[in-house]
Amino acid sequence: MWNYEKRLQYPVNITTPNAKAAQYIMSQYGGPDYGTL
Repeated sequence: MWNYEKRLQYPVNITTPNAKAAQYIMSQYGGPDYGTL
């Protein structure tokens, strides 16, 4: 059996979330259909 742990390579601390930047990053990852992710 597999044990999957979702971890990043290095710790990330988000102090002030930025919705506009998050939307831009999601559009780059998902392409034109990022709204369905």
